[in-house]
Amino acid sequence: VKILGSKKIELPKKLAKRYPAYELYLYGEGSYAEEHKILPLTGIPVLFLPGNAGSYKQVRSVGSIALRKAEDIDFKYHFDFFSVNFNEELVALYGGSLQKQTKFVHECIKTILKLYKGQEFAPKSVAIIGHSMGGLVARALLTLKNFKQDLINLLITQATPHVAPVLPLDRFITDFYMTVNNYWILNARHINLTTLSVAGGFRDYQVRSGLTFLPKLSHHTSALSVVSSAVPKTWVSTDHLSIVWCKQLQLTTIRAFFDLIDADTKQITQNPKKKLSVLNHHFIRHPAKHFEENPAIISDLTGI
Repeated sequence: VKILGSKKIELPKKLAKRYPAYELYLYGEGSYAEEHKILPLTGIPVLFLPGNAGSYKQVRSVGSIALRKAEDIDFKYHFDFFSVNFNEELVALYGGSLQKQTKFVHECIKTILKLYKGQEFAPKSVAIIGHSMGGLVARALLTLKNFKQDLINLLITQATPHVAPVLPLDRFITDFYMTVNNYWILNARHINLTTLSVAGGFRDYQVRSGLTFLPKLSHHTSALSVVSSAVPKTWVSTDHLSIVWCKQLQLTTIRAFFDLIDADTKQITQNPKKKLSVLNHHFIRHPAKHFEENPAIISDLTGI
């Protein structure tokens, strides 16, 4: 299957055999797709995880905008968008595949990072965007025995029901939720993964906003939960699927990504305070101007 030149990434034979239904793709279009037929890669890796019955092709919405933005700055920096094909499994209705998906994503992250071997600014971690159940699978990565937390530098979830399943139809799904949420709450002090959860608001009939809030205890400093209608420059509520395609929201996401780049490493910054201040700027308190590291005080109101 080709979407504007998307390239299927060859997985190690053992891995392909163990997960015959799943695949990993690198998104591309036009001349960018042609150039990236030759590895190794030189950009900043972002991995998109689709949700219940979701398609890996949904990465196009955010991937295309990121490419336009990179063109605007003459590819001084650019992002490489990867996407996992979960074979459009119905994980919200049957939770038996969730553990398998999580393990596959772990292998995908290791495979992605190998594609940058030998590069001057080779990344050591990936950013993840997860739609719906894809966001929960991303959080579940931390519960895997041999998973190194610093493989993920940022997690953005879109309309992900973090609190509880929308329909607890089987033990698999309820057990999976308990494992993930208990882990995040009990290990709160050791989890320093910057996480942003975006809810669709009143138009999302499938996942109500209350379910999208990250477990409160687990994050004193490194998590933000917002509703799309309150995101500056977005101001609209999205339904469960259109949150992936909402242009205003994807523009905000990509602006944040570019502001997160560390000029020295040419990768996403490792500084948790900088990550939070960038996300705060774009998703919460945007004063309609560019992000500044130390904004100057505009007026000093002394003596009033």
